[in-house]
Amino acid sequence: MEIIKKNITFIVGASIPILMILFVAGSIYLPGIFIKPKYNFLYLVESSSYYYNKYQYSVQNGALIRSETQRRENPNYNLPQSKSTLYIYDVVKNESKEISFEQTQYLNFDSNAVSPDGFEIVYGSRSNSFFPFFFWSENDYDIRYLKGHNVSKKLQLNGPSFRFIGWIK
Repeated sequence: MEIIKKNITFIVGASIPILMILFVAGSIYLPGIFIKPKYNFLYLVESSSYYYNKYQYSVQNGALIRSETQRRENPNYNLPQSKSTLYIYDVVKNESKEISFEQTQYLNFDSNAVSPDGFEIVYGSRSNSFFPFFFWSENDYDIRYLKGHNVSKKLQLNGPSFRFIGWIK
């Protein structure tokens, strides 16, 4: 006890930085423990954006609509057909599952960019710098995150050509 009384200023001074580190770490990681996204979403993956797409997908009145694309009859514009695949992303399991257009007809969609519980899909970003002279940041189009309420979660998506369709209500 006598040692603690003699070194109280040292103990208080050493504990302040440790408490600050714990506070900052807690404020970063605790929201992710308690706040979880609730709404799954539907997305489309095309084999390539340079190919002709037979169908266009959109959400109207909560339903997924598929309309056939008119192909140009120009010999200089004769592109091969792209393969489009629909996926449902399960936010709890953090995985995608392929779904047919016919199966989506039993679902109700919200095409807003932000989910009903306040999450949105954003691109990852990377930054480069040579401090203090140069700094630049750019989007990383290969990585996407589900972000909201000061929480972000990396998405495990299928395919390189991602197109968001809608949140499943």
